[in-house]
Amino acid sequence: MAEITKKDIFDTLNEFYGKVLEPRFDRIEKRLDEHDQKFRDILQHFDQIYQKLERLETEYYSIKVGMDRMEQFLDRLEQGQREVVVKLDKEISIREMLEKEIKDLKQRVSVLQERIDDLEKRLKTFS
Repeated sequence: MAEITKKDIFDTLNEFYGKVLEPRFDRIEKRLDEHDQKFRDILQHFDQIYQKLERLETEYYSIKVGMDRMEQFLDRLEQGQREVVVKLDKEISIREMLEKEIKDLKQRVSVLQERIDDLEKRLKTFS
C-alpha cells in the first residue's frame, strides 16, 4: 500500500474544497447577496412608507388647523347671529310697544274727536 503524503492529503482536501465546499459557499454567498438585496428593497419600501406617513401627518395637522379656524369662524358667526337675534327681539318688542301706544293714541284721539263733535253740537244749540 502506498504511503499517504502531505501533498496527497493537501490535493485531496483541495479537490474536496473545489468540488464540494466552494460551490456550496458560492451558493450560500449568492443567497446571502439575494437576502441582502431583499432587505435593501424592504428598507427602501419602509423609507417610502415613512415619507408618506410624514406627508400624511403634515397634511393632518394642516387640516386640523384649518378646521380649528373654521370652528372659530363659525363660533364668531353664531355669536354675531345671537347678537342680531337679541337686537331683533328688542326691536320687535319696541315695535309692538309702539304699535300698542299708537293704537291707544288712536283710541284717545277717537274719544277726543267724539268729545269735540259733542262740544260742537252743544255750541250750535247755544247759538
